[in-house]
Amino acid sequence: MKKLVFILSAFMFVFTSCQNNLSRDKAKKQIISAFNYPSAVKYSLPKEFTKDWNTQGRGVTINLGEDELEKKTQAMESFKIANLINFEEIPQSEETSSWLLGTTIRTWTLVRVSLTDEGKKHLIEDDGSNYIVKIWEVDFDDITGIKENKQQKVATVLFNIKNKNITPFGEVFNDKNNTSLMTAYFSLFDDGWRLDK
Repeated sequence: MKKLVFILSAFMFVFTSCQNNLSRDKAKKQIISAFNYPSAVKYSLPKEFTKDWNTQGRGVTINLGEDELEKKTQAMESFKIANLINFEEIPQSEETSSWLLGTTIRTWTLVRVSLTDEGKKHLIEDDGSNYIVKIWEVDFDDITGIKENKQQKVATVLFNIKNKNITPFGEVFNDKNNTSLMTAYFSLFDDGWRLDK
């Protein structure tokens, strides 16, 4: 009889300790649910911007740079080449006179941006000032490791996310095929493991 009680006790210990381990499948399900994978990655395009600022007066010429959105301009030029957007350039000028500075002439180019038919296929939102387009989706890839601290009843889960469903807007970017390592933290409760939020 003692032998049977010992075997049953050992079985219960093994069964409950297995139940307390955080499985990759349980971790994956909770991570996908909590982080809402796959999720769209958006890019904001201004409907208009200014470039080629130039001020002339009293023999002085000041060029204020290529445009106010220098970083975005390179991406936007690539979108134009890919036939996703169009530019309409409208030259602007303003002449002012003052006693100290004399006549000053300011010139610039207003650039209006519009989406082509292909570009409109990836439009998520038009907020009045910007087009919000989808460049890709970020999705769960795989779990690379689980480290449990049984005494403190916590676990650390390392997992990868990757970009998928890359749109023509996303094709412009060098990091479109990136995979990123992420970390999630879990705590053990009486009803099982829960992702900490």
